[in-house]
This record gives sequence, C-alpha cells and structure tokens, in this order.
Amino acid sequence: MTRFHGAFQTVALVVALFCAGLPAAQASLLAGTGLAGTVKSSDGKPMEGVAVSARAQGKTVTTSVYTNQDGEYFFPDSLSAGQYQIWAQAVGFQMARLEGAISSGKTLQQDFSLQPLRNFEKQLSGTEWENSLPTATAEDRRMHKIFNYNCTSCHVSGFVLTKRFDSAGWGIILDTMIEHYTNPGARNRKMLQSYKEELVEYLTRVRGPKQYPLNWKPFPRPVGEAARIVVTEYDLPRVDQPDYLWANNGTDWSAGIPSRYDLQLMHDAVVGKDGNIYFSDADSPERTVGKIDPETGRVTSYMLPDKNGVAVGTHGAAVAPDGTIWLTNQTERTMLQFDPRTEKFQRYPRATSMARAGGTIAVDSQGDVWTSSPNGALRLNPQTGKYTAYKSVTPGGGPYGITIDAEDNAWVAQLQSDRLTVVNGRTGEVSEVVLPPLDEEISAKDREIGERNGSTNNSAPLFQKGPRRLGADPNGDAVWVAEYFAGRLARIDIHTLKVTEYKVPHRYSHPYAVVVDKNHMVWLCLLNSNRIAKFNPFTEQFTEYPLPNLGTNIRFIDVDNRTDPPTVWVGYSGSNKIASVKFRTNPASTAAVR
Repeated sequence: MTRFHGAFQTVALVVALFCAGLPAAQASLLAGTGLAGTVKSSDGKPMEGVAVSARAQGKTVTTSVYTNQDGEYFFPDSLSAGQYQIWAQAVGFQMARLEGAISSGKTLQQDFSLQPLRNFEKQLSGTEWENSLPTATAEDRRMHKIFNYNCTSCHVSGFVLTKRFDSAGWGIILDTMIEHYTNPGARNRKMLQSYKEELVEYLTRVRGPKQYPLNWKPFPRPVGEAARIVVTEYDLPRVDQPDYLWANNGTDWSAGIPSRYDLQLMHDAVVGKDGNIYFSDADSPERTVGKIDPETGRVTSYMLPDKNGVAVGTHGAAVAPDGTIWLTNQTERTMLQFDPRTEKFQRYPRATSMARAGGTIAVDSQGDVWTSSPNGALRLNPQTGKYTAYKSVTPGGGPYGITIDAEDNAWVAQLQSDRLTVVNGRTGEVSEVVLPPLDEEISAKDREIGERNGSTNNSAPLFQKGPRRLGADPNGDAVWVAEYFAGRLARIDIHTLKVTEYKVPHRYSHPYAVVVDKNHMVWLCLLNSNRIAKFNPFTEQFTEYPLPNLGTNIRFIDVDNRTDPPTVWVGYSGSNKIASVKFRTNPASTAAVR
C-alpha cells in the first residue's frame, strides 16, 4: 500500500507539472472537465471574453463560461453526461452553434470560429444603446436625460430604442403610456404630458424612419477577473402553461431584447437555509412561491389561494434566521410566511386602518419582519402577530427598498424624495438621511417641470437620484444604496450618517439592488446592462461581470455565504430565469468551481 501510494504521488506530480506548462483549455482536457475548446475570429485570431454556453437536450439548465486571453474556454466538471447544444457569441459577431455528446470520464473538445456581423445593434444592452445616443450638443444631452428618466423604469431602454417609428407612431406609444399606464391627475401622467412633444420629436429624430448616424459603443469584452466566472441559468416554467415556449427569452442576442411582459413571473430570489432557491411570483395564477433545486434545476411550485381561488401574488422575499421564507403578499397587502420544512403558508393579516405592506421585506436578528409601507415602515412580531407602524419624518417620497443594519435598525429608501427613513430597532425612534443634491447641469425649465409635477417611481424629475433598493453590511458599519437614476452607489455610515457616493462605471446602467457578502464586498445588479458589479470598499474599485442573457432586467440580488468565495444569485425578471454566478479563483483549474 505504501509503495502504491508513493507511485500515485509521483504520477500526480508529473501530471501537475505537465499541465502547468499547458494552456488552460488543454490542461482542462487532462483534468476531464467534460467540455473545452477555443474560440477564434474568422481571421484565425483568438478571441477573449466570448460567452460559451452549453445546455443538455431536454433540460432546463444552461451553463456559460467565458474565454481567456488565448481564446480558450473550459467548463467545470459538474456537467452531466448527455447530448448538448453548445453555442458561442460576442457582440458584433454571429452566434455559432454546435452539438456534441459528453460522455462520463471523457472530455469533448469543441472549437468555434465566429463570423463578423454588420448590423449588430440588436445585440446591445440598454446601457450600450444609451451610450450610443448623440451627446454633441447640450440639447442632445438634455433629451437623452429626459428619455432616461421617463421611459426606462418599466423596461430596459434598449427594448424601446431597437424600434423605429415615425412621429405618429411614437405619438401613439406616448399616448398609450399616458392613457393606459397612468391614472388621471397622477404625477407620472403630468410628467409625460409635459415632455410628450419633445420626446416624440427626439425619438423620431434618433429612431425614426430616416436613418440617424448613431455612434455604436458596445462594451469591451470581459477580461481577467471579469471573465473568470461560471454562470448557471435555470428556466422557470409557467405553472398554468408548463409547455409554453417563448419566441425570445434573451438567449440569442441577435433576436434583440425580449418583452418583459411576455416573460415576467418572478421578482425576488433568495438562498434558503436548506440550499434551495426560493422566488416570489406575482403573475402566475397557480403559484405563490417557487423553489429551485440548484443540483437538478427542478422547480417546485406552492400555491396559497386568495378568496377567488387564484394564487396570492408575492413580490419581496427574505430568509429568517429560523429558515422560514418571508414574502410581501401583494394581493392582500400584508406579510406572508412560508415554511420550507412543512411546505405550509401562514397569513399575518393587518388592521384595515393600518397602512398596507409595501413591496420589499427584511428580517432582523430577533426574527421580527419589516416591510416598507406608503407611510414609512411596518414591523411584524411573528409570535404575537402584532404590526407596528413607523411614519417617515418627511411623508410620502415613495418608500420602497428596505434593509436591516448590523445593529438591527431598519432603513427604508424613499425613492421619490432622495431620502432614507431610519427606524431605531431598540427605541422605535424615527429619523432620516437626506442624500446630497445631484451635481449635474439641469436647466431652469426642467427644474420647474420637476418641481411642479413631482416624482413617481417610474417617471422622475431630472434632479432626482432615485434610491431604489439597499443593503446593509451585516458585519460592518455601512448601509449601501443603489441610486437608480443617478447611476451611483452610496455608502452611509450607520453611526455618523456620512454619505459617500461612487459613480458606477457606466452612467445609464441603472443600479437597482444591493447586497453585502461576508467579506464586506458590495454586490449590485445593473438592470439596464445585463451585468452585476462588485464594489470593493477597501480599494474603492468596481468590477463588472457580464451575464450571458439579453434583457435580464434584474431587480434583486442575493449571496450564498456558505461558499468561498460567496456565490451570487440573481433573478432575470425580464427573461424568466434565475442564475447563479460562481467565481474561479484559479482560471487554469477546473476544481475551482464545481
């Protein structure tokens, strides 16, 4: 036995030394990861940062990786044996597709050659579209901003800008937004009416029948750390139509950005204590909450019927210390508990005189549950079923995102007034933090329009920052806020209340939600750019990671701190998927991610 063990060590050393001298993809072949290869352009040059995806036939899970500086890619050894569809794509190139069989204990090598694509604008994310809009004059920059503040909250901007209409067509679209998606006298209706004629003229000029010379500005392909990720995407089936097939779900970038309203089912997705992923569902008539098994991709649906027998809809989701899942009940405007162990729901009705529960939810260390409300915040004691209301210092302001800091204080983002309500978890005292004014040029005309009409969640004055959702460092002294319209990440010291702001790498990325991991790294989802970003508070640097899907429309982000490094989970509310993002600590080792 000793002689055999020594011989094994010698062989292992030889293999390790041999692999160390090989390129990553070739070394991975010896390691037996199941799938590896290279991607080159039509002129034979290796391409870095290309997304390569694999999906087994008949399965609902897609795994994607990115090529290294030598154009090589390799998958982790978690791929099961079977027949696979494999494809590679990069902006500016045609998608290349292959099929192959992965056998147990063997590695399939698939090489790709990508052909250039002349008209590639449909492949662009919303942020890339906005980066390509004209900025030569002050009026160009002003109209870009008006478009951004009024036409990009319900869907990503690229969904709008890929279309072309004449002035009558754009007029019909604006009228439809005004008449069917706003209420008479509402602030967002007044804002759209104030800018309608200018928006019709602008959109007809830049996206009308007459070709306008846009200067396309696609992102550089990811390199280095940004490309050392493995993204696993899980499809979410409809419960009422399990065999429904979407014509476009964002997989093929050349098909353009899909309609969010055709695909939207889930909103928030959180990592349960049992390792499963639980997601809210506001649209399925037969699902209140769903569960994904990350090992198999199997989706289990759970339904709580309302008085009409239709599933109660949910929006926000959070995990309690005891492992129960808490959700905002959008149908009854209360809070709802789901126990994964018993698979049972428990309602927590509130008094009709009390303000309704809002869209987002959080749980403190004592197990009390918090949600935003139109007046500020609500706290629920699950043991007694008692709700306690806390009113904001400044009324209104569109309270939305909520988080609990390391000292059990509740923070609520007032989206429409650039303020944060703070509730002391011990005393119940309510205070507020006011974000500093936006330091960008705003005309007197636009300031007057904004002040006259006010703000809503989906249509805002040009001076608004729009704190959307926020996340606290559970082991630190900071709360981090996503400033949606301003394109910034704000840090607030929970003791001094000092506000420090950082501009995200691309102004029109629309940072939406924030979470902080066990290592104090700050993660935010960028709704408009199909990316997530990491902000390192020690170096004050951002790293953006691409997602292999177009039109993700991400509105929530969570981390699994049980892995090292932590795994990031995001929900694609625009293309009906949930994805995990894992990070390769050693790009030449398939064992780095399994």
